[in-house]
Amino acid sequence: MFLSAYLAIVLSQPVPEGFVPENTADKTAFAVTTDRSGASFDWSDSEDRVRGTISPNELSSGDPLTVSVAVGSFSGGDFEGPVTLGLEQVGGDWKTLETVAAPKAVPRVWNATFTPPAAGTYALKVSFRTSRQKSVRGVIEVGMGRVSTTVGLGVGIGAILLAVVYGLFILFGKKDGATSEAPGPPPTA
Repeated sequence: MFLSAYLAIVLSQPVPEGFVPENTADKTAFAVTTDRSGASFDWSDSEDRVRGTISPNELSSGDPLTVSVAVGSFSGGDFEGPVTLGLEQVGGDWKTLETVAAPKAVPRVWNATFTPPAAGTYALKVSFRTSRQKSVRGVIEVGMGRVSTTVGLGVGIGAILLAVVYGLFILFGKKDGATSEAPGPPPTA
């Protein structure tokens, strides 16, 4: 028989019950979890582990967010290479990458700061090279930006001034029985 016949026989066999093929997409993704202490993520494969945090707790457009990552190896020494951190707007054009050199302090934590321009869904990417190049990603949600302090103060002061002017108008304005119309001709009998 030809080799292709053997291949056809093997490929036509039914999949054994309970067999679940590996999903390679799940091996490069991490879930971002949020609790009272903030947002964090954790990823690992058979060789390496990535742990990270995202601060502040409330992610708002226009406000900087800091990603801190620790990369470790299950075998061998400490990871000492650079880490590339990126933030990309899902379905948008905005994207930024930052390559961070290995910090001198131990334990090594790589930090990058990003400022998302708009509210929406963003992909957070972490790339590094140990035995081979690895790139993992997670999804974060960024909310609407807060009103700036200057705008908030301006609106507040404007409302107070408007209330004071209205109060003075009520207090010192027209008196009862007084009319502002010009006197007309005297009534005729």
